[in-house]
Amino acid sequence: MMTETKSKSEVSFMRKLVIPMIAGGLAGFAVSFGIIFYMDGAFGSDASISREIAAIVGGLYLVIAIGVGVGAASPALGEKYLNTDDAEEILEMRTVLMNSAAAMTLWGVALIVLALAAPAGPIPVMMALVSAIVLFVAGSWLAWRSHKASDELFAAVNIEASMWAYVGTVLIGGSWMVGAHLQLVPALAPIDWLTLFYVVALAASFIASGRRGMLKIK
Repeated sequence: MMTETKSKSEVSFMRKLVIPMIAGGLAGFAVSFGIIFYMDGAFGSDASISREIAAIVGGLYLVIAIGVGVGAASPALGEKYLNTDDAEEILEMRTVLMNSAAAMTLWGVALIVLALAAPAGPIPVMMALVSAIVLFVAGSWLAWRSHKASDELFAAVNIEASMWAYVGTVLIGGSWMVGAHLQLVPALAPIDWLTLFYVVALAASFIASGRRGMLKIK
């Protein structure tokens, strides 16, 4: 009995942690390579590290959103790699997961659009501005819908993640600005601040989920 339990635990560990990490890593690498290749061609000598990093982070948001969205749309497939007990649990969480995935998709596209905006990029300024505003607002609305549809645990995680995101942004951004004021480091560009918000928000979500035991392999 103990051997059987151990075997199931090992299979679950491989299926829901190792394999998704490898698949996600490969997808993230492919997206990053594609973005850098495209931007080097579209921007030429005007390509900047800040814009490329912003576009890569936006692309990673899309990779995560696609993984969650596909799993939520097809519970039978999602139970194989999402960290849930079974397909029934995914069905119960489908509204939350689908809204979250859609919000992440819109936010990821918004950051990519801004990274590709003129004057250096191919997207006209006004088009980038209007698109980014619409995408940010729509994504925030979907995130709010996801929060409202969440159970008590997920709602608590969302609130705690917001707290961690605020603290992380203040600590990291504030410390960097102190260094920039003292001319110890270069000041962050506006696109760098946006990228920082995205990265810290994602890290905060993992921290809050981990503290609530939601990252334990099921």
